Amino acid sequence: MADDTDLGDCVREALAAIKNPRFFVTERGFQGELLAQLASRLQLPNQAILGQEYQKRQQEHGLAIRPDIIIHEPYDPKRHSARTEGNYAVLELKLDATRDEAFEDFQSLATMIKVLRYPVGIFANIASDATYSELIPQDVRKQIITFAVSLVDGNTKVIPQRSKSLTQS
Repeated sequence: MADDTDLGDCVREALAAIKNPRFFVTERGFQGELLAQLASRLQLPNQAILGQEYQKRQQEHGLAIRPDIIIHEPYDPKRHSARTEGNYAVLELKLDATRDEAFEDFQSLATMIKVLRYPVGIFANIASDATYSELIPQDVRKQIITFAVSLVDGNTKVIPQRSKSLTQS
């Protein structure tokens, strides 16, 4: 993956390609279609995978959070000296999130960014126009991209929001 700007564009394109109204009814259904759309667009480095993540375990990972989607190299002690190596991006999805739910997801993303050293966190609010980007913790604001995605008259509407400093190097 080239950089976080390319990843953000890829996620935006994948979100925009989701057009079936059924996927805007449940988070799990949307997640499955987003995985399919991302898989057809991402250019992953060798050994990296796109997947649904299982519960992180406190003993192994230093936290107990279950992200919705991750892009990473599965931990292999022959190739990685720690579980913080080979992590690319973590995604959290929420169906029509409230401010409190978005805040909780931003806290989870911030924790995964800090503890597991994911360089990019992405939040997608499904069936909503609200990105809630103002709720992102200041210390990870440069690393989190938010999207609101909804279906309006049969057309997918995607609202991206990212800190200006995220796109500046």
